[in-house]
Amino acid sequence: MTVPPVVVLDACVLYPAAQRDLFMWLAAGGAIHAHWTNEIHDEWIRNVEHDYGVDRSVLDRVRKLMDRATGDALIGRYRQHERLFQKTDAKDRHVAAAAVVARRLSGADIVTIITWNLKHFDRKELAKAGVAAENPDVFLCRLFVDSPESAVTAFKRMRDNLRNPPKTTRECADTLAAQGLKKFAGLIMARLERPWER
Repeated sequence: MTVPPVVVLDACVLYPAAQRDLFMWLAAGGAIHAHWTNEIHDEWIRNVEHDYGVDRSVLDRVRKLMDRATGDALIGRYRQHERLFQKTDAKDRHVAAAAVVARRLSGADIVTIITWNLKHFDRKELAKAGVAAENPDVFLCRLFVDSPESAVTAFKRMRDNLRNPPKTTRECADTLAAQGLKKFAGLIMARLERPWER
């Protein structure tokens, strides 16, 4: 059995709803072992509340569901590791520090930070700590190649869970593409355009 990749999801990945849903379904299906912190939660929730006017109680409910659904995803006691990342952007050191704790807890050789803000992280510092950073589209394409059934199943579960309003496969893929997951959305569409895969 292949060990799923251990990842820390940055706030910029959890901010867009469709992207967040996809990663949650990947975690629920065991395709990834996902982690985050309360600080990461606070950042994406604050930004969604500010940018879209979503009621805080709704976002807090999502937060609780995420924490409950994934069991050990929430990382704590990571602050002391921030000192390892002096060349990393000060506002993102907490994410790298959380990855150090995730690595220790999971026993993984490497933990990947999934983020759109690659330039905020110093790759050499990360590598010394057994951590890498990768953009979500690249990560998901690699996951699709390594485990296509898991990726397709997570996408279908995300799509089928949308009821208000429901969305088609194409609409879901287009939403992900608009959020930056262009190559992954293309892989999904190529796979699901086969009649027997729908």
